[in-house]
Amino acid sequence: MTGCGNLLVSVIVPARNEEDCLALCLDSLFAQTGIHFEIIVVDDASTDRTAEIARSFANENGKGTAPSRADLECQELNGTTGSGALPNTNSCRRSGDRRGIQLVSAPPLPENWTGKNNAMSAGAKIAKGKWLLFTDADTVHKPGSLSRAVAEAEQHEAALLSYSPEQEVHTFWEKAVMPVIFAELAITYPPQAVNDPTSPIAAANGQYLLISREAYDTIGGHTKIAGDLLEDVAMARLVKSSGRKIFFRYGGDAVRTRMYRSWAQMKEGWTKNLALLFPRSRALAFLRMSEFLLIVGNLSAAIWAKLSGRPNLALQTALLTIILSGWFWMRIRKAHFPGVSNLLAIVGLPLFGYLLLRSDAGRRSRGVVWKDREYASASKRETVGAAKDLYQGTASAVPKKQGMSPGL
Repeated sequence: MTGCGNLLVSVIVPARNEEDCLALCLDSLFAQTGIHFEIIVVDDASTDRTAEIARSFANENGKGTAPSRADLECQELNGTTGSGALPNTNSCRRSGDRRGIQLVSAPPLPENWTGKNNAMSAGAKIAKGKWLLFTDADTVHKPGSLSRAVAEAEQHEAALLSYSPEQEVHTFWEKAVMPVIFAELAITYPPQAVNDPTSPIAAANGQYLLISREAYDTIGGHTKIAGDLLEDVAMARLVKSSGRKIFFRYGGDAVRTRMYRSWAQMKEGWTKNLALLFPRSRALAFLRMSEFLLIVGNLSAAIWAKLSGRPNLALQTALLTIILSGWFWMRIRKAHFPGVSNLLAIVGLPLFGYLLLRSDAGRRSRGVVWKDREYASASKRETVGAAKDLYQGTASAVPKKQGMSPGL
């Protein structure tokens, strides 16, 4: 049973067209125990049943209803009656009681904001918790994970705690590509460096990002990273640059997710992110493609040499194949995927290279599409920004006439 008293954690779930996974996510969140929490679902202009599903988890009178007699009794037992700490039934709930949800609609998307940042900012504005947990609608939270996460953050004196969830993979494309990407992330953003206050490396995973309210407000929240497509890493950088601690680790014991369910979804999602995650993306793409060619090329040469009666060449190329595959295997194991996925990851190397090059091209020229929204490339944003600065500078230089705006 979830105890009553002052609200501690606000769980904010931005959701845009998430009808396939939202119910499972909310079920796992409502099952949390041992900590006080509210759940805020922010419907980001969904065109499917997302809002309907979220609404089904709320009480029949909607959000902000008056406290029931049981809620008032709970307040009296905890000495919070009349304190203002419990403005409605959302603040005092039992495990399995679905009155703890608030469903809000994201405001119209401001210029230079991403949809997700706009939705999370809207959720944070109404949140009452001492801690804010931003979590994606495709996550599933293990029992007791919320209370353990807060305890872990406080144990490490961290203002921001983030878990990299266990990644579910089902299709061939998921099994081949996802281990390669997450192994590369483990190299680029090693947790020991992220957690080291003296290291400049900062990272977080937006699928599970727990931040103290104090830190969130002090660094400016999502307004400081409004247009950043890689908002989780940007948030981590703000927190770390403020002198506060980050704690980041693999969190398969707390949360799992299935990010993409098809090659098309994976291509769109990673096109948005990869070039931002790996700044030297083209060099990395060619490196991993070359690694694939070396492994497959040497294996093919070993087989050919064996069939051609050239034992020395067969032995040499076979040994080189084993060495190259061993290096690859040691790197892939850091991604925490099942053995079958690790084996298929060999095929994922050239696919990863392709996605890197595609992401880099989008970043430099055409921009990216995500959740049916188009985001301009970095070069386009800079050009538009420069044009606006020039216009504003020219406009401000024109003397104002009474009854006329400076732009006329």
